[in-house]
Amino acid sequence: MPIWIWVILVVFLIAMTVAGLAYAIRHALSAWRTVADTGGRIAEVMSRLEATRQPSRKSEQPSFVQPLSMVAGRYADAHAEIIRHQERKRDRHVLIWKRWKSFND
Repeated sequence: MPIWIWVILVVFLIAMTVAGLAYAIRHALSAWRTVADTGGRIAEVMSRLEATRQPSRKSEQPSFVQPLSMVAGRYADAHAEIIRHQERKRDRHVLIWKRWKSFND
C-alpha cells in the first residue's frame, strides 16, 4: 500500500478517536448535571421530611420482660384481628361470586 493511504487511515483514526472522546465527555457532563439536579431535589425533600418529623413513640419494653398476661393479651387481640380480616375477605369473595353468577342473567 502506498504511504498516503496509511496517512489518511491514521488521520481518520485520530479524528474518530477525538470525536468519540468529545461525544463521551459531552454526555458525561450532561449526565453529571442531571444527577446533581436529582440529588439536590432529593436533599430538599429529605430536609423537609426531617423538619416535619413526628415525635417518636414511647419506647415499649421488649415482650420478654413484660408480664406474660400482657403479651398473651396483645397476641390474642392481634390473632382476633387476623381472623376478622379473613372473615371480611371471605365475605367479599362470596359477594363477588354471587354478583358474577348473576351477571349475564
